[in-house]
Amino acid sequence: MLDAEKLGGGFEVFCNVKLKQLNKTIASEFVEAIQGISEVIECYNISGEFDYLLHVRVSDMSYYREFIINVLGNIDSVGSIQSVFVMEQVKKVYGFPI
Repeated sequence: MLDAEKLGGGFEVFCNVKLKQLNKTIASEFVEAIQGISEVIECYNISGEFDYLLHVRVSDMSYYREFIINVLGNIDSVGSIQSVFVMEQVKKVYGFPI
């Protein structure tokens, strides 16, 4: 894992992750690995071209580059990653309307 002290900023990235192969064992191993990564603040199993959507928070682009190479890149089951960078948060709602 990278130096957590560098996480003071709010650089947010959504990562679409495709596993090399998808089965119960590989998916469980991936989810277990993600649970231990503090930079990943949300993880969703999704449908479509990719298998998982990760919401990642890091301090800056340099940190993210190291994160991709040294953290996500070291998970054996990861086949490909597509990064989408948040330029501006337009709306965020917590909970459900009553």
